[in-house]
Amino acid sequence: MNWYSYIAKHIIFLTWRDSVEILFFAATFYAIILWLKKDNDKKLLPYFYGYCAITFLTHTMQLATVTYCLFFFSPAIIMLFMFMHQDTLQRNMVSLKNITAETPTAHDWLSCIMRNTLKALHDNKDMLILIEHTDSLASYLKTKYTITTPITDDVMTLLMENNLCNTQRMVWIKSDGTIQGIHVAWKASWHPAAYTGTKEWIDDAIAYTAKTDALIMYSNAKKQQYTIAYQGAITEGLTVEQSSQLIRKHTNAPIPVTKKGFNHESTNSKNKQAQRSS
Repeated sequence: MNWYSYIAKHIIFLTWRDSVEILFFAATFYAIILWLKKDNDKKLLPYFYGYCAITFLTHTMQLATVTYCLFFFSPAIIMLFMFMHQDTLQRNMVSLKNITAETPTAHDWLSCIMRNTLKALHDNKDMLILIEHTDSLASYLKTKYTITTPITDDVMTLLMENNLCNTQRMVWIKSDGTIQGIHVAWKASWHPAAYTGTKEWIDDAIAYTAKTDALIMYSNAKKQQYTIAYQGAITEGLTVEQSSQLIRKHTNAPIPVTKKGFNHESTNSKNKQAQRSS
């Protein structure tokens, strides 16, 4: 038997249909692997590899009954993976619904917030502010008073004069410079009634900022300092300038005009004075 007849008899040649099917299933498995790899909390990818390895092993060992059961229950296993991966899935689906305004607010809303927190500290009042960035938080929150208005000094003064800003509930704002609501609380919370202590908000803050890109800022009038929660971590003992820089860096908030650079007229006048003195 020559080599050509041996190859023709023992080697399986793939048709174009076989190639398309192989590419389809390979791309599907690759997409599933990338999706499961994004979940850093539950580490589902090794379990997926293990299930696939066991399936191929039983097929190779000709364990027909076990192989049949593994293939038969594979839809249920896939649903189980989706259920365990639901936090990431929900976050991605909700993020798709978070529509960004075509003309975002250009004013320096962060400076306005920080000025009014300083006023609150001067009046011996604490404030708890939730800052939503790109991940939508609407499905996680329950809001007593819904507001959609740009952040201004007048609005913040009105809220503080009527005692609508306190540490029992959060003030919900977005990084586009709008206030979304006041007296806001988490639907699922370690403290469902209200925050009665200065540390109770931290439990929820760690959980929710670890899953989203939101920030939570607490201004403590007693200590005259700020605490910020972001990326599942708590940073305490901050000054107003440190807090402002941290939030501005995380949310890409607009930079005040006075900090962008020197005025050209003042620079030219200084240069002329220097030339005259020389």
